[in-house]
Amino acid sequence: MGRIHVVMKKEDIDPSRWKENSIAVVFDVLLATSTITASLANGAREVIPVLNEEEAITVTERLRHENPLVAGEYGGITIQGFLPPNPLALNRVVYNRLLILSTTNGTVATRRSEGASMIYLCSLLNLQAIADRLYREHRTEDIVLVCSGLANSFCLEDYYGAGGLLHSLIQKGEWVLSDAARGALMVYNNEKRTAREVLAETRVGEMMIAYGLEEDVAFVANENQYNIVPAFSKRTGSIKEVEKYESSR
Repeated sequence: MGRIHVVMKKEDIDPSRWKENSIAVVFDVLLATSTITASLANGAREVIPVLNEEEAITVTERLRHENPLVAGEYGGITIQGFLPPNPLALNRVVYNRLLILSTTNGTVATRRSEGASMIYLCSLLNLQAIADRLYREHRTEDIVLVCSGLANSFCLEDYYGAGGLLHSLIQKGEWVLSDAARGALMVYNNEKRTAREVLAETRVGEMMIAYGLEEDVAFVANENQYNIVPAFSKRTGSIKEVEKYESSR
């Protein structure tokens, strides 16, 4: 029987505590993991998550021959010269392109999780697909749901997303849940508002709406929009749909 724990924010990740065959599932519902999921679903070849603007520039130069798209923000503001990292802006242009993505929280949380044996990216858009994958491939392993948070602070939208994944998982079988995981499940199950209303009333959601991104908030609230499982490869440093990695082995 697998065990599931929830890390409240990326700064709480202790690299020394990753065990052999431990699985990380990263959440940045507003916005990185939603953007990554949507970009792959809309035909992006792969997404390279970088830590900051400087690394994005370095990777872009190295992969100039690939003609990559480069999107990113810092502190919620699009980095000068980069595309905005919003799914609705990128969905129209990512087909058959490599995307380099820099965000304040989600791409950093992904890289901080590199001690895990496998790293998946989850959003509300692909809860069921991730749940199916975890149950099929990892139901006897330790799973850590990593909430990216915001600048060393807890974010409700990530915890709510983790609860949504847990809700799907317990429909499939029995799991040993930590108290943090039980709390996330309670938040999700007891919430009477729609996902769109929950996201709109979070701190990051309010900020996005103030920036004119209300349609993006509404879009990423669509649960199970895509049947796609993004996985991060530590070997290549990129995120692809998991079956594309498996077919290339």
